[in-house]
Amino acid sequence: MRITPTAAVLAATLFTPPVFAQSSAQKFSAEDMLKVVSATVQALTDDGRLVAITERRTWDNAETNNYRYGDPTFIAPSAVRLVVIDTRSGQRMYPLGDRLANVRQVDFSHDAARLAALVVVPGPTPTVSLMAGPVAGPLAVVPLKSANLIAANSSLEWTLDDARVVVSMRTPAREKEAAAKFRNLTEGPIIVQSSKNPFLDWDALGREAKWRNLAELDVKTGAVTDRLPERKLSSAQLTRDQAAVVFQEDATEKTDYDVIGGTDNRLLVWSRGDAEPKTLLAPKDAKGLQLRWSDDGRTFAYAKQGEVFVRSLTGDATNLTPKPKAAEPTPGAAPAVAADEKKETESAESFSAGSFSRDASKLLVTSSKGWYVVNVADGARKQIVTLDKDEEKNPRLTALDWAPDGSAIYASWGARSQWERGIAKIDTSTGQMSMLVRDGRLYSNVRQSRDGSTFLVTVSDGERPGDLYVTDASFKTLKPITHLNPWLDGRPLPKSELVKYRDADGKELYGVMRYPQGYEPGTKIPVIFELYETFFDNGFNARAAFLGDRGYGFFTPSVNLVVGRPGESWLKGVTAAANKLIEMGVADPDRLGVEGTSYGGYATVLLITQTERFKAAVNVSGKVDMVSFYTDSERLGVRNTHAPEKSQDRIGGTLWEYPERYLDHSAILNADRIKTPLLTISGDQDPNVPGNQSREIFYALRRLGREVEWVHYANGAHRPPNSVAEAIDFETRIADWFDKHLKKAK
Repeated sequence: MRITPTAAVLAATLFTPPVFAQSSAQKFSAEDMLKVVSATVQALTDDGRLVAITERRTWDNAETNNYRYGDPTFIAPSAVRLVVIDTRSGQRMYPLGDRLANVRQVDFSHDAARLAALVVVPGPTPTVSLMAGPVAGPLAVVPLKSANLIAANSSLEWTLDDARVVVSMRTPAREKEAAAKFRNLTEGPIIVQSSKNPFLDWDALGREAKWRNLAELDVKTGAVTDRLPERKLSSAQLTRDQAAVVFQEDATEKTDYDVIGGTDNRLLVWSRGDAEPKTLLAPKDAKGLQLRWSDDGRTFAYAKQGEVFVRSLTGDATNLTPKPKAAEPTPGAAPAVAADEKKETESAESFSAGSFSRDASKLLVTSSKGWYVVNVADGARKQIVTLDKDEEKNPRLTALDWAPDGSAIYASWGARSQWERGIAKIDTSTGQMSMLVRDGRLYSNVRQSRDGSTFLVTVSDGERPGDLYVTDASFKTLKPITHLNPWLDGRPLPKSELVKYRDADGKELYGVMRYPQGYEPGTKIPVIFELYETFFDNGFNARAAFLGDRGYGFFTPSVNLVVGRPGESWLKGVTAAANKLIEMGVADPDRLGVEGTSYGGYATVLLITQTERFKAAVNVSGKVDMVSFYTDSERLGVRNTHAPEKSQDRIGGTLWEYPERYLDHSAILNADRIKTPLLTISGDQDPNVPGNQSREIFYALRRLGREVEWVHYANGAHRPPNSVAEAIDFETRIADWFDKHLKKAK
């Protein structure tokens, strides 16, 4: 793999924190945490000249009705500002006015003259309305000539003649039926659930929102024309020529305990003029497949048992990466396979399907050995990226998009051992990789215009919130088109450093250290460890900024999680990280704190049952009892059984297969070992980790005579606060808890 720089390359090294003069600048407050603005790209014109974005603050979205979680008819409130930006001049336009609205979807007409948006109209029963008009605004509501309602989960797409838009709709009868089922499960007065039912009741209720039809809405007259009759749609998309609808229909027969929200889909295509849709994949054949579609929507690829297949809407599947077969034995002779032949068969590459080139003539295919460009017509493949067997020796490489002419693939690139990141261009003929931009900044949310002339990318220096930039295909000049947080200009924020350390088993790990504002090297400071799973990249962290202005360092450590022993992994990794910071002369060993949310809260409480090194701990919405948690959180279906058995919790099996593992990872059973003062925070409406988990550890520690405080937000959910006032209270309580225990005189 050859790398040729084509733009100025800034060498990145591990950050050495400079001395900061003590500043009288305004402190970063709990209120400030809620005022940081982020932007999401909603639509981009084919030529890249106009982009529609939504700007969002937590301050404006701090409250929702958590009692309605799982209600298929509930449209969650959202307050964003819709902005259209001319990427060449930087001009900002407000199609809905300079105000906040609940914007669900946005799309430009093909001629880029008009904009359509799905916007929620507030009221006792909020509904989704279609609004359309010139891109600069104002957009006007299109009165629909139909009793049906635009679905809250609808997509939005203009027809080729720009006269209509395609959306999904629901009948009032379906809405009424779904609402009644939700009331029955939450209000009763008598609720009966039976193992004879093929579905868990909440799993079945969650599928109610799939009952939809596809329709074309005339943006001038409001006339509604059905395009696809009502079906239980998991997804639906038009081919680019809009002559056919390709859709996945939910054909699940019972609750699937192997996959969270597991769905057996039937893949179908319905072409104009056909009386009935054609089945492309039966549920048993589509199960577990991730489909990759060509730009024209007429060809798809998927991987199955390590082989990659392609299929058109009218043809049969073709295997592009067949595994080598052992030679056929001679008739009458004993079967025999040569050692080398057997080895080759057993070690055959396992491939995954990537994306198609624009014309669908080539497909990106990847394996642990590298990236390949495969000719769809004959299966011939060329390796364009070679990867080392040791993953840690390879750069962090993720494919972004093909060049429109198929000559190159754009990819995000990152070094493994330092903050050196950028965008690469890989020649699909030669495999030559050219770095278009490469420095210490963070590049994310890269989006290419259809004609390939324009790229949008969110750029951050790793310490301040990112902004949206525009560039051409050379990436030589990145021009900002947003300035989302001017109020932060000149205000000191935490500086960050990538820290390398080894856990107790010698495994090399990385963590991110954020230094408090005004930090002077050589000063030992109190450090808060925020736990989750693995951390490498920096980036703006509001809580680190808030705590930093109180004098705290903020460290996010990585751990090497092992199935069956995740609790042990936290002890080995986090304490090793603490040792490293102490060796660096940064952390005061007598003033270490630890906190985490959800899985991180679970890790936090497990950790303090195994060590007394931390003088204060905060658990936000983390479980402490793996037995009671195992069959709880009914609104999430099988999530809480799946997590320990097969996914994040890493127990590795059912409660009855490994009862000792569930007990070992239930902090409640080892509460007598906890000496660290614990603040545990929960939301009473949390559908994920019920507030009872905090209740259990609170009453256990209180009974044991240990210092513990339980803060319970009655209307809160997995993020416990449910208003601006509660969010400020939440962050302030956490900071005050650490102040109380880490800043007291030694």
